[in-house]
Amino acid sequence: MFDLLKTLYRGFGNYKKRIALLTALGFISGMLEGIGINAFIPLFYFIAGGQKGTDIISTTIEKAFEFVHIPFSFRYLLIFVCVLFVLRAISLVVSNYIKIRITTDYEEITRNDLLKKTLKANWKYLLNQRLGHLETVVMTNVQYGSLLLSNIASIFIVLTSLIAYLAVAVNISVMTTLVTIIFGGILVFLVKPLVARTRLLAIETEFVNRKISHHINENILGMKTVKTMVVGERVIDIGRQFFRSLNVFRTKSAFLKILPDSVMQSIGLIFVMTIFAVTYKMPNFNLAALAAVVYLIQRIFVYVQQLQSHLNVFGESLPYFSEVLRAQDEATANRENDEGEKYSAFKSKIKFQNVEFSYNNSRQVLNNASFVLEKGQTVGLIGPSGSGKTTIADLLLRLFKPDSGQITIDGKDINKLDLVEWRRNIGYVSQDIFLMNGTIADNIRFYDDSIGDEAIAKAAKMANIDSFIESCPDKYNTVIGERGVMLSAGQRQRIIIARVLGRNPKLLILDEATSALDNESEIQIQKVIEGLRGKLTVLVIAHRLSTIINSDKLIVLENGNIKEEGKPEDLLRDKDSYFYKVYNIRE
Repeated sequence: MFDLLKTLYRGFGNYKKRIALLTALGFISGMLEGIGINAFIPLFYFIAGGQKGTDIISTTIEKAFEFVHIPFSFRYLLIFVCVLFVLRAISLVVSNYIKIRITTDYEEITRNDLLKKTLKANWKYLLNQRLGHLETVVMTNVQYGSLLLSNIASIFIVLTSLIAYLAVAVNISVMTTLVTIIFGGILVFLVKPLVARTRLLAIETEFVNRKISHHINENILGMKTVKTMVVGERVIDIGRQFFRSLNVFRTKSAFLKILPDSVMQSIGLIFVMTIFAVTYKMPNFNLAALAAVVYLIQRIFVYVQQLQSHLNVFGESLPYFSEVLRAQDEATANRENDEGEKYSAFKSKIKFQNVEFSYNNSRQVLNNASFVLEKGQTVGLIGPSGSGKTTIADLLLRLFKPDSGQITIDGKDINKLDLVEWRRNIGYVSQDIFLMNGTIADNIRFYDDSIGDEAIAKAAKMANIDSFIESCPDKYNTVIGERGVMLSAGQRQRIIIARVLGRNPKLLILDEATSALDNESEIQIQKVIEGLRGKLTVLVIAHRLSTIINSDKLIVLENGNIKEEGKPEDLLRDKDSYFYKVYNIRE
């Protein structure tokens, strides 16, 4: 119980004041209705022409009338009762409004926090996240967390209202109220296993929800492969199994939630009839008092029923809420360190000094790698798959840190520089093309509103894509479809390059940017590289040797080691060089 309370406080501690206010309003609402119902006793006495009520609330009401010099008569008592119920209605409206604000604020703040923490997390953590899981946590789990918060507030309101009703009921009949409390407690205890079972079903449902989201997102992204490989039926069959499991879990959960409500209504009615049957023949039987007691007992059972329903929802929502906290904690624990010295302009060289790196302390990817990127140079980086080429790009982008050794810019360790400023000065283009379903201008601007139309046009020209854009009917306002489906691979890649160049980077990294392109598109990219020569430092990672043959310098990687480096023409003259052998074989 202590751990549960600690968990709830972690998630909802910021809302404690508003929950306390809701609790107070719930108590006030219950007291107003309870006093209003109790006031019916003297009303019945007025109607019957009998004596005034002698209970505490009746006498207190009469004294209050006398204190404000209002006649204690049927008319004014009736007005008093109406005022009480109007005030109760106002308190309920205020309570519900506060509860709505609490839950909607929670959803907004938590979703913002989750998205921010995830985007601020380090690359190693993000690589291990499954497609669709974050979306499910942000949209579905947070909504259940909001439901949990709403139910916590409702539980406090119900409990305080219940206490208020019990206090009024005790004033009328101590014995009847005591029997009602004991009977209600027994009912809550009997249905407790249902709450535990509901929670277990919720854990299973939450897990299946995330698996479904992953399955759908993964196969939608790979739909072309799914269709061409004719495995659609298998994808459908796996989805059908997930949907069936979700159906079973939700059916059981829904049934367990309605079962106590259905039973409680009948039991409550039988209990009220039993009270009436027992007290009807007693010598001190009072119809007015009995009517008030019966109503109060009925309300008490309603609140017990509501309490049970809220506890069921509490149990169902808790696993989703726990997953939200887990996601927040993991993202926080894996936060990317972005603090450091202010980045100064690239003046001379970027240097790798005895850099070693491995993924998860397994196979060594880079071994004692040392080389230099001179400012303004176009450097080609080649080697077989798995030799460590992309790892070098990732280390330059500071997605990872070297296990040992150092990467410096003008003598300063890049890992001690301000991360945001560092990345803003690097343009990265990979073979994995990421385009939004928007206009060409939107994709070049890419969330940076400081990049104006003139800068977009200039970047497009540098990327050798301006002629194509001008030939489109809507020019820069042409919508390119989901992931740029309306464009060719070469056009998509050149828009990506324009996006990068629009930010005026000091270092451009092309990571297998031409590997998926046809010869004509590759020639267009080569023209872009040639046009940038001497204007900024370019690192070209490629399998196609034609892409890097005109580089100022080549670096050849093999099994994580710098095999050789030098000018392309010098390496071609050396018949023993790796570059000569590979180039001649491929040519």
